[in-house]
Amino acid sequence: QRAAQPLRVMPRDDLLISLNEREFIVKALQEEELRVDGRGPFDTRPVSYRFGPKDGMCEVQLGDTRVLAVVSAKLEPPSGARGNEGTITINVEFSPMASPNFEPGRPGEQAQELALVLERAIRETGAVDVESLCVLAGRRVWHVRCDVHVLDACGDIAGAASLAADAALLSFRRPEATVSPDTQLITVHPADVREPVPLALHHLPVAITFGYFAEQDGLVITDPTVNEEMVIGSELVVVLNAHDELCAVRYGGEVAVNPSEISRCVRIASRISKDLTQDLKKAHAAWEVERDKRRVRRHYGAEAAANPDFGLPGRGDHLNPAQGRDQGGQQSPQEQERGRDEEDEKEDDGDVSNSDEDHEDEEAGDDAIEDYNHIPLGVLAPCQSDDEEEEEEEDERSSKKKNSRSEALKKTKEKAAADLEDDDILGLFDAAAKKRGEDLGGASEKKKKKGRWDNLPGDGDSLAAAIKAKVAKKQKKQKR
Repeated sequence: QRAAQPLRVMPRDDLLISLNEREFIVKALQEEELRVDGRGPFDTRPVSYRFGPKDGMCEVQLGDTRVLAVVSAKLEPPSGARGNEGTITINVEFSPMASPNFEPGRPGEQAQELALVLERAIRETGAVDVESLCVLAGRRVWHVRCDVHVLDACGDIAGAASLAADAALLSFRRPEATVSPDTQLITVHPADVREPVPLALHHLPVAITFGYFAEQDGLVITDPTVNEEMVIGSELVVVLNAHDELCAVRYGGEVAVNPSEISRCVRIASRISKDLTQDLKKAHAAWEVERDKRRVRRHYGAEAAANPDFGLPGRGDHLNPAQGRDQGGQQSPQEQERGRDEEDEKEDDGDVSNSDEDHEDEEAGDDAIEDYNHIPLGVLAPCQSDDEEEEEEEDERSSKKKNSRSEALKKTKEKAAADLEDDDILGLFDAAAKKRGEDLGGASEKKKKKGRWDNLPGDGDSLAAAIKAKVAKKQKKQKR
């Protein structure tokens, strides 16, 4: 076996810079007012945002500089004298893979300074409404923590870190918590039960970095790269928001700067911060649209995971009957219950009517019910007003037919009862006539029993005439 060879560390050009490169950077700015990457003195590098996959996560890339910010929250007892305000802390970590100058372990001096600038710009200026983080005054408040990780240090770390922190806070949503009025117990609702609540932000502070060169007075650049940071003698970080409010200022270096030059840099930073804030809000709005689509798709299960377009508005996937079936081909409990109800309705309708038209209407109604699939609660499904109107009309027609069939059955029963009553009356009339004929023929008079026709009150002729008139009237009414 060969002996293990020691690992070779490749040299990095961001650790040392040659004299020729230094002179080229300075002369290009003095003579042509251009920089190595083709920008002007006060031009910034392009910014890109990548939100997700969870709320409160965002990776910002400013040129070649990459910074990741993650926001989290948890319930804690309030600290300090104000028991109705939450807290917010910002931690900065320089990853060793960002630059060989960074070492793992405790944050270095540069990381601590950057964390102090971000805390001044976000926490001390009231960028986050801390009173909205209170759940139960004096007992439980939300503690929001923002962790900033520098992934690739290629210049202007402060600017990229401020944008990442703003984007993460803007996209973060904390769980909704409710307090029982009787027991004072706090219930934290998961995201699938209640929609999480975004943070209340008053403004978005943005850090703009300026570099001063010692070779010439008044030579200033903004958003320096890693090579330009090795050439500049002093660095000024100005933090402003879109309302031209100065949030924080940090200056470091050996070059003396005129106060009027600092005022000029603040005016330039105001213009740049407005443009960056507008770009951040546009990127966040696009992320919110994508987040809403994902929130719709997550209610559809495995089929939505296989098809990224499943459940989007306009597709009508919520009307697909196959959606209610699981992977094994079995019907869901909702479909089984719906099938039993349809069978019961068919049996009830079959007992009332036997006509071909009624059966055709019933089959059409059953087909309409089978085509309809229940939309789960909490799903942002497309509006189906036309289908709902057709379904209501179908229900009204079926209810009218059922009412007409029940009325016909009722009339049939009444007619049968009237016929039976008429038959009984005619039978009594025939029996009375037969009895009367026997009496007129001189037959022997039998012993009268109680309850016979002879014992009826009144004259027999008048009673027979009344019965005949009543029967004739009913028969005439039936003919009509």
